[in-house]
Amino acid sequence: MGEMMNSRNVRKQSGFTLTELLMTGSVASVLLTLVAPAFTNLILTQDVRTGASDLQTSLVFARSEAIKRATSVSMVPSGGNWKNGWTVQLGDGTVLRKELPLSSQLASMTGATITYQADGHIAPPVPGTIKVYVSSNSQITPHCLAIDLSGRPSLLVSDGNSAHGCS
Repeated sequence: MGEMMNSRNVRKQSGFTLTELLMTGSVASVLLTLVAPAFTNLILTQDVRTGASDLQTSLVFARSEAIKRATSVSMVPSGGNWKNGWTVQLGDGTVLRKELPLSSQLASMTGATITYQADGHIAPPVPGTIKVYVSSNSQITPHCLAIDLSGRPSLLVSDGNSAHGCS
C-alpha cells in the first residue's frame, strides 16, 4: 500500500536540465560569433545602398521640380556634408523636401549646394562625383553619384577601376 501512495504522489517533471540549458547556450553563442561579422557587413552594405539611392532620388526630384516650376531648385547639404542630411528648396528658401541624416557609419561626404536651373541643367560649377562609402571597412563596395552635363544623376557601383568613375 505504501508503494501505491508513492506512485500517486510522484509527479512527472518537465523542462530542461541545467546541462541541456548550458549546451544550448554554448551552441547558440558559437553560431552568433560566426554570423555577427557577416551580418554587420550586410547592414553596412545596405546603409551605402540606401544613402546613394536617397541622394539620387532627391536629385531627380530637384531636377523635375526645377523643370515643372520653371525656376531654380537647389539641394543643400546640412552643414556642408551630405551625410548630415539635406534639403531641396526653391531659390526663395521654400523647402520642398527635407532628408534626415544618413547612417553614422558612412564616411564624410562634403559637398557644395547643387542647383538645377529651370531647364533641368546644373548651374555652374558642376559638382564632382558624390561617393557614398564606409571608410572603416574596405569590404563594403562604394556607390557614387555622378551628374552629367544635362543634369541627370547616375548611380555608379565601384569596380575598383577609377577610370569608370567610382573607386
